Amino acid sequence: MLQAPVRLLYTLRPNIPAGVFAATAVSTIVFTATPFLVNGVADEFDIDVETVGIISTFQLAGFMIASWGAGRFFRPRRRMMLIAAIVGIVANLVSGLTPSFSMLLGARFVSGISLGLIAWISWAEVFGDAERVGDVAVIGPIVGTVASPIIAAVIDTSGTDWLFIGFAALYLWPLAFVRSTHLDAAKRPPRQRHRPTRAAAAILVALGLNTFGGSAVFVFAASIGADLVGLSPVLVSLAFSANALASIPSARFRGQRQLPGMWMGITGILAVLLASVTVAPVYWIALPLWGFSFWMAVPGAFSLLAERSHYPDERAGDAQAIMALGRVFGPLYGGLLYSISPTALGVGGGGVILIAAIAMLYIEWRIHPEVIGDLVGTE
Repeated sequence: MLQAPVRLLYTLRPNIPAGVFAATAVSTIVFTATPFLVNGVADEFDIDVETVGIISTFQLAGFMIASWGAGRFFRPRRRMMLIAAIVGIVANLVSGLTPSFSMLLGARFVSGISLGLIAWISWAEVFGDAERVGDVAVIGPIVGTVASPIIAAVIDTSGTDWLFIGFAALYLWPLAFVRSTHLDAAKRPPRQRHRPTRAAAAILVALGLNTFGGSAVFVFAASIGADLVGLSPVLVSLAFSANALASIPSARFRGQRQLPGMWMGITGILAVLLASVTVAPVYWIALPLWGFSFWMAVPGAFSLLAERSHYPDERAGDAQAIMALGRVFGPLYGGLLYSISPTALGVGGGGVILIAAIAMLYIEWRIHPEVIGDLVGTE
């Protein structure tokens, strides 16, 4: 089922190791499932939709811990990729076989550790290289385009248990490439870590706020489409495919990404519209545009972070960790707002993204690379 996106990715000739390519594709599929799992798990365990949103929190908590800690205590070697794949297999098998919601949460936490290790390895390999950043970034949108309807169909016909078992099987793909994968990041000599400049720290906070507000809304996007807009599961999955498809040109873009703050601001406005104006035309417009603007904003923010840092490779793990931290608490925040009203969710989630956008614009316009040392000190 995944042959089509894989063929398309290879035609784009990504300049990254095969193991990184495969692992990133699998992790994208697992992350793509989260909005669809909310309703599926709620039905299977007879739990409120707002409560089930915590499944994303647990998975992303594991992601945050792994992506933050891995760069501080380990090196991005093949051994770590092997561990990530094995942990992913075990976590998803347990998720598919567990009889209780609490055990499912624990298994998703472990799944997050696998995903965090994969993200750390992938971004450490390309961070600071604008062309290769695009090679990693484009994997998500292309795979997500095809994965969304497949995930929705599996949940609708077989339930979430078989979906998790399918995820476990998918991890065999990157596992097959471990021995032949050579990571450039592993060859870089280890060195003492340094604190980020104040400009870099501010960018990291903005990235965290962006994912905090974005995940608060996005994790409930499938529920909004089905319960409030009135779309069928198939149409909701197609809307998510449109979101991923619209992300491809922006993720693949190889030029200089200007004004990531502006694109964050657009994402914030779309988050407000998606949750507040629950009619089909707005849903179909907002979700694809969200994908395009998000993938213009985040790689652009990564480039800005590298430019405003004296040690940009050290910031790769920091960026993934702070974004994961935002995603950890975003669904909790979103669930609280969603229980009040969809409008509260849209304004509360989108408003946080807009705050991040303003901070990002200020940094790009007012703090330039050549004067970092004079204005904000050194790392």
